[in-house]
Amino acid sequence: MTTIPFPRPGGMTASGQIAVTTPAGIGPDPPHQGEHSAAPRRPASAVPSIKGLRISPPGFKATLVDISASGLLAEWGVALKIGQAVTVDFEGTFSPPSLGAQVVRSAVASMTSGGVRYYVGLAFTAPIDFEDKPPPPPETSADDNTVQAAVADPLQQDDIENCW
Repeated sequence: MTTIPFPRPGGMTASGQIAVTTPAGIGPDPPHQGEHSAAPRRPASAVPSIKGLRISPPGFKATLVDISASGLLAEWGVALKIGQAVTVDFEGTFSPPSLGAQVVRSAVASMTSGGVRYYVGLAFTAPIDFEDKPPPPPETSADDNTVQAAVADPLQQDDIENCW
């Protein structure tokens, strides 16, 4: 939240808190879980044999965010309880076509006029093997010993959105 002063008639000033969001059309990044999973994660685009997901119960379609040998992160419109047992059905040519899993995490991904979307983290009951090749590691040079820091741009007026 950011506090912004608002001028009022008579020279008075009021202040209010607003949420600063990314520009329209760009959603938040999924939360990182690297500290919880020893298996390397692959983005959905790196596993073309998975065309879609269905998580039961309740049996709705979900969007794959990323996957590892031990679990996956999906986005969909239903909140699930931590510890709930579910079945994941993979659409496409991915093998195995169905897996048992347990909900280990559920968090709000976004809130829009269309409803609330959730990130749901699932741990598989048994590890899986990938048919698809993992993405190659980024190439590094022995001469490249510098560390580059990412500096965020300062807030622009267009980056402020009133969420009241």
